[in-house]
Amino acid sequence: MPRRFLVLTLLLAAACSHGGGGPVRQPDGGYALFCKGPLSDCLRHAERVCKDEGYTVDEARDVRELLGHASGQSQVLIEKSEATIYCGTHAPRASIRLTRPTEPPTETVISAPTPTPTPVTPSCVPGSSQACVGPAGCSGGQTCAPDGKHFEACDCGSRAPTSPAP
Repeated sequence: MPRRFLVLTLLLAAACSHGGGGPVRQPDGGYALFCKGPLSDCLRHAERVCKDEGYTVDEARDVRELLGHASGQSQVLIEKSEATIYCGTHAPRASIRLTRPTEPPTETVISAPTPTPTPVTPSCVPGSSQACVGPAGCSGGQTCAPDGKHFEACDCGSRAPTSPAP
């Protein structure tokens, strides 16, 4: 019995150290491939699995891990890959089609709407007049400008010279 166990263990170890095992059939008809080595080797294995039918790659992954001390001594590069493939043209997903647009897209420039000018309402009726207090508190009058936008300066009139007291 111990000898049988030893032989079985050695056979299992030899099987695990080789390539990466056989393809695993998936319920949807595809194959899962787990490989020791780069993805290119895994896809060569896919060619052997599907023979003359060709294959479609649904998913693929290439993993490279550098193990060991960062100084470079005792570093080991581990390469492994995995892929999910479908033999023939029976992949469950629609194929990807790459197309180029026939015309380059045109650039649309959207500008801000121009504000409509607000009509200026007159501040006063052109030519009208009103009483005002002018410089030094004099009492005077002012006239509305011809455009109606403002009143002119307050005009207190001319002062008559005062005669000196006798």
